[in-house]
Formats: sequence, C-alpha cells, structure tokens
Amino acid sequence: MTDDLRLGTCDGSSSSGQIHIKNQKFGNVEKQKTIFTGSNFEAIIGMAYPALAEKGVTPVFDEMINQKLLKTNVFAFYFTTKQAEQQGIQSDMTFGYYDKSKFKGDVDWHPITYKYMFGVKLDDVKVGGKSLAMCEGRKDGCMITFDSGTSLMSMPTWAAQKMMQAKLPTANFVVPCKSATDFGDMALVINGKEYVLDNSEWMFPSQQIQMAQGAQKVQYSMGPLGP
Repeated sequence: MTDDLRLGTCDGSSSSGQIHIKNQKFGNVEKQKTIFTGSNFEAIIGMAYPALAEKGVTPVFDEMINQKLLKTNVFAFYFTTKQAEQQGIQSDMTFGYYDKSKFKGDVDWHPITYKYMFGVKLDDVKVGGKSLAMCEGRKDGCMITFDSGTSLMSMPTWAAQKMMQAKLPTANFVVPCKSATDFGDMALVINGKEYVLDNSEWMFPSQQIQMAQGAQKVQYSMGPLGP
C-alpha cells in the first residue's frame, strides 16, 4: 500500500514540526502470530537500513533523505526511566537533529560496520574493570548492535559462556552474591572507548519480567539488562 505519512506532534487541532513523507509504501497487517501483540502500539516503523526492508520498499528514514525533508540526516532516541516519567519527563525520538539539552558532554561517533541493523565494532567487555577477553581469537572480531526495540541486552551463547566462566551471572546462570555491587560495573569497549553501565543498568534481582514484545512473562535471575 502507498500513502502519505505524517510524523510529528498533533492533537487534532494544531500540529508542531510535522514531517510530510509523500507516497510512502507500508504494509497493512490484518492477522499475525509473532511476539508483537499490538496491545501497546499501533504500528511498527523500522529505522534500520534498506537491506532489512521488504523487497521494493524504501524505509521511512531513507524516504526522508531522498525527499530532502531533514536539515541533517540523523535521528535520535532519548530514553528515560519510570521514575522520570512520573515527574513528567518523557522518552522521545527526533528527526533531523538531536536534543543537546537531554545530555551532558560530547557525542561520540562510530562507523557502522554492519549496515543491516546498526552494528559497530566491539573491542571487549569488562566487568569490575577486568577484561573478559571476549573477542580474543575471533577471526572476525566482535560486533554490537543497537536496537531500540529490544528490552533486554542479549548475547550469543559463546559470549554468555565467557561470562559464566568468569563466575558472572547471566539470565540463566545464577551466582550467589550479597548484593549486585559484588560484581562491579560493566564496560562495553567500542572502538577503544569505554561505555560504562553501572550495577542498576545491567543487574536486576530474580523476578518475573514483563517483556515489551508480547504478553508472556519470562523467568530471569540476576543477569544483563540493557537500558
């Protein structure tokens, strides 16, 4: 199906900063059996590269670029917390710019090595300041992909085994501890720069987790948690 698409703030009587995309192809799903139940959203707009799109369909962001709708060809997510939401601070997404009022310091830019999703080179993972040597000996090295639609940080089996060998907890490997601080912060080393997740960002107590993608509940113990 093809139609015009408008993105932006609109309350029915007035609008602000709308982006009008002409002749955007989209699919209408009438019945599906996936993890996406549709109970908490009305549509899915993929922001990945054209290689991930359906054949013959140009993704929304690429249409914005082709139609020269943005001052700068960038988009940005801002994620807040439940505590911040209670204070009226909402998560948001911006097209054509990033809101400098939402963060302190400078933006670090990294080359995309996997233009399917947004994959960049991962040098190492450190926990408590100690290297897990996770990428050593791997012919093609390691890669980390940023996915705004993923609730929990996940990793392949071989990487999880590295954590277990280091006596670190994962979603399926329980390690006795007095508190989450026993294990220390986790640092993701990307192109030589360390991005640190403190205990509250990668650890959580054993509990029932309500996944965003679907109504099912999954049992987890202490393990990696993505922002």
